Amino acid sequence: MSEILLGAGLAVLFFSGGLFVKAKVEEKEDEDLVESDEFTKWDALFKKYGLLNGVDWTMMKAIAMNESSLGQYPTVARGLASPDDVEGSKSQDGLSWGIMQMTVTTAKDYDNLATAQKLNHADYSVRLASLFLSSLLRTWKDAGERKIEWIVKSYNQGAGNTRKESRGEIDGYAEVYWERYQRNRKLITTKQGV
Repeated sequence: MSEILLGAGLAVLFFSGGLFVKAKVEEKEDEDLVESDEFTKWDALFKKYGLLNGVDWTMMKAIAMNESSLGQYPTVARGLASPDDVEGSKSQDGLSWGIMQMTVTTAKDYDNLATAQKLNHADYSVRLASLFLSSLLRTWKDAGERKIEWIVKSYNQGAGNTRKESRGEIDGYAEVYWERYQRNRKLITTKQGV
């Protein structure tokens, strides 16, 4: 019995250490991105569609940092370079595409002709994401001080799961996503003076 507890304790320690190391690697990658020319590459699109659809452009940029490292994630970069390469440009779970990593199903809520190929185009991806976020802003308009948290989590885990989490019915799985968003947003506002 004590061997099992010791093994479990070591597994937790190892796993926790792995999360710590992963977080440090992600922070370093974010710092590298911020210092590169790629950090502001898509700002004009975020600003254009943010203004058009009533979404704070820094919110979209912080989400794009979470979703695709602003298009630098290898499969996303591949899709940006070759939009017709649907297989080679899909997300790790095989469900989303583009710098905003939208699923075709979600994209079809805003364009019934949406395709993975279209999502691989940055302009299209950001435009549809801004429509989605505008919808989420309306959905959570009366959510009080946690409004932005629920919007950001909804982008990642879906509005249904986020509603359940907000009511305490489930533990949401987007907590790390929310933490990274906050860190990204702080990087944007600090580095860009917004």
